[in-house]
Amino acid sequence: MIEMDSYINQSAVLADVDVEDSAGTLFSGAHPVLVTPAAFLAGVAVASATVAAFEAGRG
Repeated sequence: MIEMDSYINQSAVLADVDVEDSAGTLFSGAHPVLVTPAAFLAGVAVASATVAAFEAGRG
């Protein structure tokens, strides 16, 4: 990894690549990810159903 890093940092070919925006890009209009809480709750529901089925099978 160190060899690859030094190759990238010292490469004349890569040094010739023009970087127009050195500060990067900020996407301020992006919406938050709302699927994650729903996926978490779905996992909780599946786990609860599994436990309930196990308990029902024992009785």
